[in-house]
Formats: sequence, C-alpha cells, structure tokens
Amino acid sequence: MISASPRRLAVFKNVVDLGGFSAAAIRLGIAQPSVGAHVKALESQLGQPLFQRHRGAKPRLTKAGEAVYAFALDVLRRAEETTNALADLKAVQAREITIAAHRDVALTFLPERLAVFARQYPTARIVTRIGTVENVLALVRARTAHLGLVLSSGPVSGMQSKVLMHEPLDLVTSPRHPLASKTVVTARDLMAFPFITGLRDSRYFHMVDSVLKHIGVTGYAVAMELQESSAVKEVLRHSEAIACLPDCTVRDEIKAGTLTVLRLAVEPERLELRCVYRTPLVDMARKFLRQLSL
Repeated sequence: MISASPRRLAVFKNVVDLGGFSAAAIRLGIAQPSVGAHVKALESQLGQPLFQRHRGAKPRLTKAGEAVYAFALDVLRRAEETTNALADLKAVQAREITIAAHRDVALTFLPERLAVFARQYPTARIVTRIGTVENVLALVRARTAHLGLVLSSGPVSGMQSKVLMHEPLDLVTSPRHPLASKTVVTARDLMAFPFITGLRDSRYFHMVDSVLKHIGVTGYAVAMELQESSAVKEVLRHSEAIACLPDCTVRDEIKAGTLTVLRLAVEPERLELRCVYRTPLVDMARKFLRQLSL
C-alpha cells in the first residue's frame, strides 16, 4: 500500500511531466537534491525503481513507475477536488447565518428585519429555526444557531445578550367575558376566573407567573396549559378564561375585536426581547446583530 504524501506524489508527477529532475526542481522552486530525495523515498517504500536512468537521457518510467504515476494522478486530482469543495463550503459558511427565534417573535418582530437584511446583503444565506424559549437557548448553546431571539425577564445565564426592545404583556379575554366591560380590573377580579397558561415547566410560564404575582395575582386556577399562542387565542374566544400574552401576538385579534385587553388597575411589567449569542460571532452574524440594534 502506498502511503506517500500528496507533496511527494506531486514532486514525482512533475519529474515525469517535465522530463527530468532539474526541470521539476525549477518548477517547484526547490533544490534538485530534494527532488531526488522524494523520488528515492518512494522507491525505497515500494522496493523497486520508478525510473530507468541513463546518463544524458531523460528518465523513463518503469512499469512500477507507470503504476505510481497513475496513482499520483488520481490522488492529486481527488485532493484538488476536495480542496475546492472545502473552499466552496467555507465561502458558503462565511455568507450563512442561522437565527433561532421564539415562535411569537418569529411571526412578528423577525420578518421585516430579515427582509431588510436580505436586501442589504443579497449574497447572504439565512436559515431560521423556530421553537420555544428552551429550544432557542439550546440551539445557541450548541452553536447550531449564531443568534437567538427570546422573550426574557433578565440576562440569560452562560450567554451574552442584548436587549432589543421591551414587549408589553396583555391580559386578554373574549369580548363576551364578564370582565371585558369593566373600567378597572383588579387582581381580585382576575383570580375569580380560570387562566390558560404555557406549560408549567417552561421558562415562559415562570416569566408570566412572576409578572402576575407582581400585580397581585398570587392565586389563580390554571384551566389549561397550551404551548402555542395561536391555540391559546382560539380557546379564549370560546371560553371565560384569561391569558397573559405578549402584545405582539394579540395585536391583530384586538384590532379585529375577536379578543379584548382587560383594563388593569396595575400595569404588568414588560418582558425584554433579547438577542442571545456566544462569542466569537461570524461576520454575517455581527452584521445582523448590528442591524437588530438600530
């Protein structure tokens, strides 16, 4: 089995193609003894000569030399193809950015900004991954995503992050809900009705629960746990339940009159929309983060 390096095979190929050791040395920019050393090393490994050498004549390939020359052509061709493929892949990766986004953010905050970025950098390749807060953070931690967009109530442990904006939270119900017509809704009023929440073991649930406690809603019945805000909104339309949702997710329904925002005695705290990431960032990710910060 031949285990020669591509460099050694390239030296040998140049000797054959150029018809001599001296010409190969000039082409490669190395000393002629170095060329001879590479060829001798190949011959030593194979245990037979690669050239028929006659003083004053060009070296001619032996049968073994012909076999090694064919092998060298194949190895060097595949090495070049692989090098080119890796260069192409590196070029694609330099233009590629993967953004993970919380589902509510992906539908509201992200689309317009992605469109603007794509116009500014038409050669960029943008990949988006959408999921829960936990999904987004896991993708960024694993470096599967360069940037993550999540709703948060503070910094995220183990990651760098930047606050992009503050998102209001709305307590929403059906327009037919008994509290919908009240001028001022108190914490006591809210605790008299069931709530629809996110999954209890989710970061989002704990963020919302903290906000509700801050406005005095310390004891409330959870009638249903749903992971999708679209499902929450649909259930609200057909029940007397209450849900606490980011304003961006219910803006259209409120405008259309299919859901109502309760007028609270105490305004809930806003959540932060944060862009989370791990350094170092690739150039395209830095550019997108810079645009998000404008």
